[in-house]
Amino acid sequence: MLQCLDAEENREFREFFRDSGYTTPALQKRFGSAEIPQLHLLKLYLLGIPLEPSRLNILFRWFWIGIPVETATAAEFIPEPMIRLFLKAGVLTSEDGSIKSTVRVSPFAEYLIVSDHAVLRTGTLKADTILWPNPSTLLCYHLSIQTPVGRTLDLGTGNGILAIAAAGHSGSVVATDLNPRARDFCLFNAALNGATQVEFREGNAFEPVRGERFDLILANPPFFVTPSVRHVYSDNSMELDGFCRTLVRQAPEYLNENGYCQMLVEWVQVRGQSWQDRLKEWFEGLGCESQVLVSYMRPAADYAMIRVQEDRDEVYAPEAQAALTSQWQTYFEGHQVEAVYGGIIVLRRREGRNWIRMEELRAKPVRPFGEFLRRVFENRDALEKHASDEELLATRPALPASARLQKQYAISPEGWKLTSVDLQLGEGLPYSVALQPQVADFAALCDGRKTLQEIADQTATVLGVDAVVARRECCGITRQLADRGMIHI
Repeated sequence: MLQCLDAEENREFREFFRDSGYTTPALQKRFGSAEIPQLHLLKLYLLGIPLEPSRLNILFRWFWIGIPVETATAAEFIPEPMIRLFLKAGVLTSEDGSIKSTVRVSPFAEYLIVSDHAVLRTGTLKADTILWPNPSTLLCYHLSIQTPVGRTLDLGTGNGILAIAAAGHSGSVVATDLNPRARDFCLFNAALNGATQVEFREGNAFEPVRGERFDLILANPPFFVTPSVRHVYSDNSMELDGFCRTLVRQAPEYLNENGYCQMLVEWVQVRGQSWQDRLKEWFEGLGCESQVLVSYMRPAADYAMIRVQEDRDEVYAPEAQAALTSQWQTYFEGHQVEAVYGGIIVLRRREGRNWIRMEELRAKPVRPFGEFLRRVFENRDALEKHASDEELLATRPALPASARLQKQYAISPEGWKLTSVDLQLGEGLPYSVALQPQVADFAALCDGRKTLQEIADQTATVLGVDAVVARRECCGITRQLADRGMIHI
């Protein structure tokens, strides 16, 4: 049973791990990855990993792999006050001459996050397991808007990491979860990381906050498309993608005006209907602007095999895996599911005429992009406000400081020949826009000090073209770049 510590004890807890070198780079250096497959961890547990006794290696054995350490050995390398503190917190227990961990401790960004271990001795995960930070967690963390807000809701909080991170820029945070075990982990982690304004409420979806509104809603829900519920953290009981659709349809009711909802989702493509048409129905009449970013698409048969493979540590026998795969495929065939899509949905509640944008990402985001997306929404506000060329020419567009121009050349009989010019940003989504060399020169003049009209007139003089034509063309280029977040207006 986890026991929250006081502020000073939590500081000592964090600093001991930090000073001992228990970091993501250290895990990657020692194990080759900070995301070790469950089966591999189980083998390490059963066979015993060859780690020479040291302070860091004992922490690895306890809090990463889950291997007990003899009490006498632990006392040689871990100061007695820290062992007492870990025992008091409930992250360690002592029995039969050894000390073992009850939880996994994961370094994540600047935080330490406590969760259930990746495997039990049996190699299986319980249905109510509290997951550790994983790739979906990282994606949702990168997706999160960082601008200061009043109230944030973390729906399906699990170990609480998104709520804890949001506490740094929120007046208050409410974290909810259907799993009652999430309470202890969320509140322990919030206290451990100094996020004192996090409140936990137990319940399904939006039920715990009925009648309330927020400026930011974050959701990394159990979005898997499954024929049955195996794990609370990944599966839901609604047919196909019904749970994600319900969350999208209900979210605006809980948003303040200009509030954002950001969530990870999966949805299906059924026979005779495109995935775009399926999603359009989700957004009808919401009163929100909607951005969809597609991360992946899996044919139904492939999706079934992938999900079953994820459970291979619990379903060892090949015949059992085959039977489970067949069950999934029969489920999809019965519902005429051709493919499963996964990605991100961002909603912003806003009165008036709203837009829907859907796009497939060319590459997986590997850096924070929440603020980038927020600026894209604001750019579209500005484009709407400055709808005419005359209004837009009065603005002062600015190229972000992270803008980079990439040129490629190919060899030709005359020597090196310029073949492409691409504008890229060192922030946000991995967008790239192909430009003509003259357009690239125009973009370089957008420094936030000159008006667009001044830039257009300067460009007209350099190129020797009519100023009226240059202004029209520059307005069109600015709209295109602003719509992609490549320039600010």
